[in-house]
Amino acid sequence: MTLTVADDGCGVPDGAVRSGLANLADRAAMLGGTLAVRPRPQGGGTRLVWRVPTGSTDS
Repeated sequence: MTLTVADDGCGVPDGAVRSGLANLADRAAMLGGTLAVRPRPQGGGTRLVWRVPTGSTDS
């Protein structure tokens, strides 16, 4: 399963408190998945991609 959330805000500043993002990353890791936090490819804002396996082989 992949969940992508993007916004057009100012992004996540370096040194910002990221306890919520750390929680999302921990939960993804517990399920064998990942969390990626990056700037949006279109410029401005942030893009979060949370991926976890579902155990299904269906696409």
